[in-house]
Amino acid sequence: MKKIIYILLAASFFSSCSNNLDEQKVSEFIITHFAEKIGGEEAIDKLKEDAGDSIIMYNLSNGWIGRPEWVNDNSKIKAEWFYEDSLIAEVKNIEVFGNVASVYGNVSAYIGGIKVQRSGFHSIVGKQMGKLVFKRHSWVNWNINRSANSFVWPSTEVEGALAMYNSMRYAMANLRNNDALAYSDSLVALDSTLAVAHVGKMHYLFLNGERDKLLSVIDEIKPKLATASIAEKYYLETYAPVSNRAERLEKYEKALLYAANDPLLRGWYAYFLEDLDARIENTKIGLKRFPESSLLNNMMAYIMIDKGDLEAAMNHLKVYITVHPDEPNAYDSMGDLLLKMGKEAEAKEMFLKAYDMSRELTTGVENFFDTSKEKADKLN
Repeated sequence: MKKIIYILLAASFFSSCSNNLDEQKVSEFIITHFAEKIGGEEAIDKLKEDAGDSIIMYNLSNGWIGRPEWVNDNSKIKAEWFYEDSLIAEVKNIEVFGNVASVYGNVSAYIGGIKVQRSGFHSIVGKQMGKLVFKRHSWVNWNINRSANSFVWPSTEVEGALAMYNSMRYAMANLRNNDALAYSDSLVALDSTLAVAHVGKMHYLFLNGERDKLLSVIDEIKPKLATASIAEKYYLETYAPVSNRAERLEKYEKALLYAANDPLLRGWYAYFLEDLDARIENTKIGLKRFPESSLLNNMMAYIMIDKGDLEAAMNHLKVYITVHPDEPNAYDSMGDLLLKMGKEAEAKEMFLKAYDMSRELTTGVENFFDTSKEKADKLN
């Protein structure tokens, strides 16, 4: 009987040892997991395989914690999640505790050779059906975390106002000016006390050269400035008519003192700067905080064209198109670059794509992209 007990205990001991995880294999699993999360459809099955059935995830950037719906319903995994060219993981620390491993590390994402994201993570890795999987995974997006402050946030607590404000400014960043105007009108109706609710309309009037109407809006919002932040006040002043470029730049510089990380302020400030090196350095500051920004990548692309570095310009426009594939302006800009490179047929295709997309926006035809059609018509 004792012999049998000893045999059973030995078997139990060796079985327990065999379940211990191998540190090197865990490290390889982590690095491979991230490296394979590219290529659209190709990454979907790999994500399914690597996520444990009982996984819990925690987004340290915004406090969300839970099990994503896609764990139990794989049809909810979307190919467009995996748009980067490459993901490179760095494993910083691994500790094995029997049949689970605690892993700390960093992940960098690249598009066209440009680093567009960097995040830190902590994972608990274990086995499921004999295969390594994630049991727990938490992460923080450093770009978002660092850009949380120094932004032109709207002074409102009205439900839905912040989301509408963000949609309005996203439309502004991508020159969907009719959309920006429509969001602005809706936001004014939603929160009649919010001064920056009018900025979409101001943007529309500014780009269309409607000075008198713009001055009328500026007068309209004056009573609302009492409840606006300093950043909001200076932001609104950037749209006021001026007599020269220096005066315009001064307004942007004041606004940036209170909202240094705001991508729209950075982008338009770069637009009005004359010195090429100053434009580059200013835009770099913005891209450090918002590496996937449509406006800032577009701005840097045109700056690089002016500098004669067409390869760098292409890389920034790849980021624009990859991350923001539904924006007509991305294709119009790519057309300008391809034309500069002497690729007329490809440029024409991009111009026509921009024009066609601009005909099908939610608020109707965007006349800003009539110029895309005009550029296409000039090409054979």
